[in-house]
Amino acid sequence: MNTANEFEFPELKVHNINGLRFYETPEGLKYPSITTVLGKQPGKQKGLQEWRERVGEQQANIIAGKAARRGSVFHQIVEDYLNSSKSNSYYFSRIDEYKQKNFLAWCMFGEMRPYLDECLTKTIIQEQNMYSNKYKVAGRCDFVGVYKDTITVVDFKTATKMKKEEWCEDYFIQCAAYASMYEENTGIGVDDIAIMMVAEDGQVNLFEKKTFEYLDKLEVMMEEFYNNLDYKELAASC
Repeated sequence: MNTANEFEFPELKVHNINGLRFYETPEGLKYPSITTVLGKQPGKQKGLQEWRERVGEQQANIIAGKAARRGSVFHQIVEDYLNSSKSNSYYFSRIDEYKQKNFLAWCMFGEMRPYLDECLTKTIIQEQNMYSNKYKVAGRCDFVGVYKDTITVVDFKTATKMKKEEWCEDYFIQCAAYASMYEENTGIGVDDIAIMMVAEDGQVNLFEKKTFEYLDKLEVMMEEFYNNLDYKELAASC
């Protein structure tokens, strides 16, 4: 994997304020993470609560914890793998550690690996904190680089069962937000976004979209988030 980070991104402090994740910009502004914004949608919160009531609080915590651990380890393996080369064998030296930490995540990576090799030819940034003054949002982007010969924002997702494309709109909005952040920081527009998803049964899907299709939806979502934000409660927690 060819790696070339040509830009200096500012360090962003991370704050947990009243259970919400915010990033502090160099100017001292605090912007919510895009994942926080997506999670605070009224419809999503209602659906999540109904699911927790249906399966029971204890079982819901078990399922959520398993998914979080699986996703975290999977992302670490992907990051190490994409950063590795013949001169940097960090990934290869940690294979046994990955297996012991979360064997399911390791197996899912094995299914995804051929697609990483085929689709991704150059890394520009990985796991990079960024922010957008235009949309007043921040986040940590999985990957920006060359995907199928085009500079693309890529997000890696794991799933218990493969999701249908119509269930992935939030993911596309998330990637569009990263594309906007990247453009504001570098002056380089990113027209393409992609979700590389692997399910526990080994199925892999690549969902490919255009950034512009989701910027209006991002703008509406950010307006709704700030309109519903309890500033007094937030200030009291700072």
